[in-house]
Amino acid sequence: MTTGHTNRIRVSVDWETKMIEGIKCGIADAKAGRVVPHETAMAEIDAMIEAGEAERARQV
Repeated sequence: MTTGHTNRIRVSVDWETKMIEGIKCGIADAKAGRVVPHETAMAEIDAMIEAGEAERARQV
């Protein structure tokens, strides 16, 4: 195995480990009730998009 190949494997494993840690944190948050309802999250996202569009329109 070449050094480059070994490094790519290490980077891949590190990335996958971080993903798994994030998933575990998300599951723990959900079990503890630390979540935002989908409707609330989407309303916040829509409001940010609208604010961004309004700002962009003012700049034109």
